[in-house]
Amino acid sequence: MSYTINPNTLSSLLYPVSYRNIEPSAVVQQQVDVYVGGSLAGSFLAAKTGTSGSSAVFDTNIQSFLYSDVAPVTGTKSTLFGTLNTYSLSTNTDVIKSLYCIAKNQTLDSSGFLVTSTAPQYTATAYVIPSQFYGNEYDLGDFYQPSANPFKFLTTNNQDRRCNAVGNLYLSFVGKGLNSAQFEFWTNAGSSSVTIVDLVNATANNDLYTISVGVANIFNATAVFHAGNFPTNPDTYSYYEISVGSYSGSYTQLSEKIQINIEPNCSDDIELHWFGKYGGAESYQFRGLIQDSQTANGDIINLSQPWNLAASPKANPYDKTIIKTNQRVNKSKQIKCNVSHEDAEYIASLFYSPEVYIIENNQYVNVTIANADIRTNDNRATDIEISFEIIYPNKPVAQL
Repeated sequence: MSYTINPNTLSSLLYPVSYRNIEPSAVVQQQVDVYVGGSLAGSFLAAKTGTSGSSAVFDTNIQSFLYSDVAPVTGTKSTLFGTLNTYSLSTNTDVIKSLYCIAKNQTLDSSGFLVTSTAPQYTATAYVIPSQFYGNEYDLGDFYQPSANPFKFLTTNNQDRRCNAVGNLYLSFVGKGLNSAQFEFWTNAGSSSVTIVDLVNATANNDLYTISVGVANIFNATAVFHAGNFPTNPDTYSYYEISVGSYSGSYTQLSEKIQINIEPNCSDDIELHWFGKYGGAESYQFRGLIQDSQTANGDIINLSQPWNLAASPKANPYDKTIIKTNQRVNKSKQIKCNVSHEDAEYIASLFYSPEVYIIENNQYVNVTIANADIRTNDNRATDIEISFEIIYPNKPVAQL
């Protein structure tokens, strides 16, 4: 089995994930077993797709076996979304999966019967995540090292962010070659201090991780530290920077560095988290006009007036002659606010996310987004106006 095309070390399940191998011309088809996350996901017979000289060519696309095994999935909150209001590092084994195939050649014997080889042939192991490609490239090499140095977090927003004292933020990354994170805190007076956190993982693994980096997550929090600790009072700091890398006596930065600006608390904001287009956690605090509403819908049916000829009166005004069935009660929030050009493009990824949460009473509440309208760029405006509606699940009501 000579593989000449393999999935990349990190591949996207949103695009074809294909293997090619070249076999002797006598091989008419292959029995292929697909293993996702170390378990058998399915088997199929692969037909020959072409020839190369006197050899048979098999191009095997296994993309369809991946969707049901990789987050997001219905009914379960993805592990990207960590513990609120405290430091956490989650291992997101539901979002990244290992992948390999076992193929057995099938040939025809002298009687014309199919004979399956007893010699299994293994592909190399690859890893898949539900990510779009970055920019105009056709691979995910920007998201892990040493393919990229520095590599990028799995986020659409690589710019500075803002967060107040009650805000939760998360950053996801591929953990190959990493074992530590560095926070550099800058005071209002302009001095800085460095905190290095031990991620307590093996640098050789290929797992995906999400680290909490919001003000509410790290100030006055505990962790395993290589150096320093988390500050206690965010009021004395103006911003901090976060990166991940390798620590062996000293810290080596391997990722990009993201700055988080600390802002005053505001009663006019809501906090949303969503499954991002690169397969990582995304977070944003919206400030602006927030209007709550509730709608009640159902099917209205007019009924005939019941009559009782032996009674007096023969009918009553309270008789049910009009009813509503199939009733539905929906709660929603209408959001209108102005954001920067950079944030507008970032927020656009919220509108087509398959998994969205709003934080209420320090809990994740599942919602979805509707009626979203955003102009991602306007060369004549200093900021961008956006509007969208947050839709909550239906609430059960008594029915006729």
